[in-house]
Amino acid sequence: MSIPSHSTPLSECHTGQVCQIVALNGKLEMKMRLINLGFHTHSVVELILTRGQNLVVSVDGSRFAIDKHIAEFIQVEPLA
Repeated sequence: MSIPSHSTPLSECHTGQVCQIVALNGKLEMKMRLINLGFHTHSVVELILTRGQNLVVSVDGSRFAIDKHIAEFIQVEPLA
């Protein structure tokens, strides 16, 4: 799968930024964990809050708290 060159890991986004998920990276176990949480390609994700190594994100209306390490596996493309 080719990842667009202007995409970035979710862990590098700014608070309030709205993005679209373009790829899930990592081993199959990590990809399945993210999919089961609701992170799918083409889903819209918003970074709501960053506290230390934790991120609060909204994906298709559901809020999650995830670790920055996990957010590195989610490739996103900023919207607008």
